Amino acid sequence: MSSIFVRPRSRGHQLLRTARRKTEGNQPSLVVLGAGTAGARRTLMFLQRMSELSEIGRIQSAIFYDCNEITVNYVQSFLRKLLGRSKHGTGVQILFPTYVPLPNGFMRDPRLFEEYEGPLERDMDNLVAQIIGQSERCAQTPEAIIEFMGFAGHSVLGGRLHRKLRGAFPGTVMLPILMLPHDHVTEEWTRRYIWEQYEDLLEGSECLLTAQSSSHFGEDDLRLATGLAGVEVADFDEEGRTGSPLAAACLRLSTSSGGWLGMATVKRKMQVMRKFEWLRMPPWWRQYAAVGEEEELANSVGHAIWSTLDPPAQMAEGVNDLRHVPQEVVVSLPVHPDALEPLATSAAEALDRSNLFGQFPNMDVAFNTARFVEGMSSEPYMHITRVYPVQGEVAPVIEILHPDNSPDRRSARLAHETGFGTYYHLEAFSAEEPFIPPDGPEEEWTQHVRYI
Repeated sequence: MSSIFVRPRSRGHQLLRTARRKTEGNQPSLVVLGAGTAGARRTLMFLQRMSELSEIGRIQSAIFYDCNEITVNYVQSFLRKLLGRSKHGTGVQILFPTYVPLPNGFMRDPRLFEEYEGPLERDMDNLVAQIIGQSERCAQTPEAIIEFMGFAGHSVLGGRLHRKLRGAFPGTVMLPILMLPHDHVTEEWTRRYIWEQYEDLLEGSECLLTAQSSSHFGEDDLRLATGLAGVEVADFDEEGRTGSPLAAACLRLSTSSGGWLGMATVKRKMQVMRKFEWLRMPPWWRQYAAVGEEEELANSVGHAIWSTLDPPAQMAEGVNDLRHVPQEVVVSLPVHPDALEPLATSAAEALDRSNLFGQFPNMDVAFNTARFVEGMSSEPYMHITRVYPVQGEVAPVIEILHPDNSPDRRSARLAHETGFGTYYHLEAFSAEEPFIPPDGPEEEWTQHVRYI
């Protein structure tokens, strides 16, 4: 498999590095956590995408933290099929909670777990010990921990597990991925209870914001998994010193972030003159599409990259990105590695002519060879992923925390709508006059509040 990195900020947009990546022997550098049913579903999608790239061996442990017997049974059945046909997934440690107090889980009540808090805490400590043990067996501290989290019954438990993992791996990049709620019940829980808990539990984290689409939840899960897998197998590092490109990208972007990260994804069908038959089991990439006109494909890649700037491509509605901040773009193409370098060079020239690098001088573009499965279709698709830091106003967050405020007052809160641990929503908060805590002993309701 091949990976091409185009850094537009130097050498006249020329190709800097061509890397032939090995699909075997890479050090396992990732831990993946899915909290709740939605988080477990997203974790499964990510494992599937990594398996399609023959890179599932990069994952040390995958934790499906859902106290729901139906979800656990489904995940186990899915994994038997997925890992059973992938020789690269034999070393991945799969973990489930051993203490399930309610067979149907906690449903959508984020406080129901409090009745069983002691045994749940001990069970989480046991999970963290197993993750540490697997890291020691791999002789590699995880470079990134991806956490698929939400705002339902397992939200606070997922936040507590996040805090335990951060204590166990203080030097590891933590990437909580939040699926912002759309339904009224979950929004109310978030506004009145969950957000305050996250302020404390996720303090200082750079969170990637996503939202559930109005069409079908599987669509967003697949887009997210494709984007994360594409970034993880990209190669943005000229000297190849990091085992996890995703961890390196998060560290670069966090310097310009206001506490949030955004993602945009685009999928485009490729024009093909002839194609080989795809393998029906991993590694899928051993056979590729034989594409037609190189110039036509290069232009289509350029158009797809521009399309990631459109609102429909954003994973969270209303997330604003600034043009002067660093951005990472990954172009995943189902082409043979020998065809990737000339295609990347032609695409970089096309992007230069369109003044993309002039408008976004801090944008890096990486090309890699990847063939993702798109349902029952055997047609090849290109996938474009753009990850960027978000500063200032985040519309979905404001809609949840300040649903009754006018647009004028929302804009006045621009500097306050930042990451967890820097601001907590209070009903009595005035945008003109910051809330001053009263003198005297700390009240119970203020223990998680962060004052500006």
